[in-house]
Amino acid sequence: MSYFEAEGRVLRILPNNRLLEIRHGDVEGFMPAMAMPFEFRDPGQVHNISVGDSVHFTIGYDGLTARITTIQVIAPEQR
Repeated sequence: MSYFEAEGRVLRILPNNRLLEIRHGDVEGFMPAMAMPFEFRDPGQVHNISVGDSVHFTIGYDGLTARITTIQVIAPEQR
């Protein structure tokens, strides 16, 4: 498994599908900037995440699937 660090803004949270859609910047050595859904395994990972939050996250890539392995809010949405 390869791991990549990224930052972006949460666009949508689909907890039943265990997906977060994030608009992220370039992920060096992995992918260009874009908006895309990322799978997460544990619902506890995203319990404090809201749409609009800026986040730092780690992507684990196994050659087929890119999943969020860690995530933390770096700037909450301005409410």
